[in-house]
Amino acid sequence: MHASHDADAVRARVKAMWTAGDYGVIAKNFELGALEIFRGWKVAPGSRMLDVGCGSGQLAIPAARSGITVVGIDLATNLIEQARAYAAKEGLVVQFDEGDAEQLPYPDASFDTVISMIGAMFGPHPDRVATELVRVCRSGGRIIHGQLDS
Repeated sequence: MHASHDADAVRARVKAMWTAGDYGVIAKNFELGALEIFRGWKVAPGSRMLDVGCGSGQLAIPAARSGITVVGIDLATNLIEQARAYAAKEGLVVQFDEGDAEQLPYPDASFDTVISMIGAMFGPHPDRVATELVRVCRSGGRIIHGQLDS
């Protein structure tokens, strides 16, 4: 089997895993902790932020509430739908896209801050994910994964 077929198979299994359960319910239990971590990152209001592996919006929604222009992307269709519903319920404008961290559908240098609490680590090719995170982050911007700021 060719390496790209292997990566496609891994990607399909990861997507199936995240769409099989209801991560949105579990994520509600993480919201307070996620909000505390997010506050520690000190992302500036008015800045543009990409949340890679945004799930059901547990970081994107609080970020939008604080005046940040947020785009969220996730591989799992059901989680994107939950995030969109969550934003609508909160009366917030947040762009949520279904997509792959290895092939982000955004122009170079589109964001001031690129974050990934969990999602980026599941890409079959971590080097491609890292390249994409760097590509879409503006020069002098920040890329934050988990609790570490880099």
